[in-house]
Amino acid sequence: MTRIASILALALAATVAAGAGHAASFDCAKAETPTEHAICDNPQLSKLDDQTAGLYYTLISNGSLSPAKVSEVKSAQAKFLKTRDACGANYDCLIDAYTSQIMFLKAEAGEGM
Repeated sequence: MTRIASILALALAATVAAGAGHAASFDCAKAETPTEHAICDNPQLSKLDDQTAGLYYTLISNGSLSPAKVSEVKSAQAKFLKTRDACGANYDCLIDAYTSQIMFLKAEAGEGM
């Protein structure tokens, strides 16, 4: 696991531990794949899923990006989902995929990590 991923994972663990429960950006009752089950079963992964989805939807809907840039972000999100799903239930792989996508989305929004 990369250093950034480790730091992010620790920060999220503290956040999740302080919160009451977790939820993914999709309906966990309908989880079918090993990846979906891993996300629903792990508060850290669920939080990363929520964060990624929130950043993505905010970025493509807030009107700050050109149509070409929105298309680029949508393509990157589709690629991320394929990468994430290829991880199966591999925790480290999922953490790395989410961390990379969150960094990309924040960079596109003009935010730093």
